[in-house]
Amino acid sequence: MYVTFGALPAKRSQDGVPDAPPGRRTRAGLPPEGTLVFSVLRIRDYRFLASGQLLSSLGDWFLLLAVPYYVLELTGSAMASGFSLAAGTVPALVLGPPAGALVDRWDRRHVMIAADLVRMMAVSLMLWVDSPNEVWLIYVALVLESSLSQLFNPASAALLPQVVGREGDLHSANSLSALIVGSIRLVGGPLGGAVYGGLGFAAVVAIDTISYACSALCLSMVRYRPPTAPKRSTGAGRGQLGRLVPEIRDGVVQIRRNPWLAALAAAGALFALATSAVNVGLIPYMNLVLHASPQILGLLFGAFGAGLLLGVPLSRALTRRLADRTVLAGSLAALAVAFAATFNTPVLGWSFVLFLTIGAPMVCFTITSGTFVARHTPDAVLGRVSATNGFLQAAASLSGMLAGSLLSEALGVVTMMNLCCVTVALAAGTTLLMPRRQPPVPEDVPLKEAA
Repeated sequence: MYVTFGALPAKRSQDGVPDAPPGRRTRAGLPPEGTLVFSVLRIRDYRFLASGQLLSSLGDWFLLLAVPYYVLELTGSAMASGFSLAAGTVPALVLGPPAGALVDRWDRRHVMIAADLVRMMAVSLMLWVDSPNEVWLIYVALVLESSLSQLFNPASAALLPQVVGREGDLHSANSLSALIVGSIRLVGGPLGGAVYGGLGFAAVVAIDTISYACSALCLSMVRYRPPTAPKRSTGAGRGQLGRLVPEIRDGVVQIRRNPWLAALAAAGALFALATSAVNVGLIPYMNLVLHASPQILGLLFGAFGAGLLLGVPLSRALTRRLADRTVLAGSLAALAVAFAATFNTPVLGWSFVLFLTIGAPMVCFTITSGTFVARHTPDAVLGRVSATNGFLQAAASLSGMLAGSLLSEALGVVTMMNLCCVTVALAAGTTLLMPRRQPPVPEDVPLKEAA
């Protein structure tokens, strides 16, 4: 049962002056909270969170491009190169739900710092690989990196509303996060390719390693600390593995019993299923249908990245005027139309415009859904809910990759893309199962401190 929103307890800054609760801070001369995307940067702790995300994501994009190329160069095997892309999928399926339960037990900031440091060490293992017989070490490094990301991602999602609050600043923070990701997606690939081509694989690995270290440093500067709550009696130590299963179940039950979260989780899984299948068919479509050169391919991806950036202010404008349910359904319906128009108009000139239309509704859905989950989930289970959604989307993404590959061979790439349009339309219909009336914002429940 939900209760009305209660402000977080005031905390003291380093100079001993009580700070206002997150999400309620105002300063003379600044616009009201949430009015502008960048207004959330006035919150000191969020600036460090965003800086860490920027540095870490940029390094990841460098590595995402370089690893498959390097494995292909060493082995000459397209299959070995493909395994490097799939290595991060299994940890998301196996570790996601338990990681969410652990995140809700521990100090989320500490979890993120530890994950960054271990990922830094995992990525550095790739520096030792210089022959085909050592490629297995790259797979180990990628699995370790992805495993720690299963802790980092739900911890980040759960820490954000603690830092900025659950009101207008939360949407601004998610919008700025999408802006960062879109910008990195626009420039990270070309920059990574340039570094790999000019300085080699070791330079790319070194940059990603340093980015994790810088991210950990930024997170260590965050001053927010979870308030102390009385220890709940569980009959067993809260750190015991035996408690994981019922704690994981609590996150699943939170989604299943909440009609808003349940419908959104289903829509998110359908969205992931369709978009991952589209990703599989995208290169064959551009090559076989559009007959685009690699240079043109890069420009089309640039148009898609520009659409992602345009979607950020669009999402902000829509959510200020419309209910979340309307924005979610409308953005998915618009994405289905954009997919249908793009993949049934095999004209290269039009493709630049149509690729621009794909990114904007995709970002609108991503920002609005992420903000909705963070705003309407009790803090004590937010890590588990985020991890459960991540697990569902990872399973759907893997299914979409397999289905996209098989259906492209059996039915043709255009037919497969049209099936993806139908799937996105089904996702739009699923969001309409959310009740029209917005759920109340739950009162923040203090986290338990780690043992």
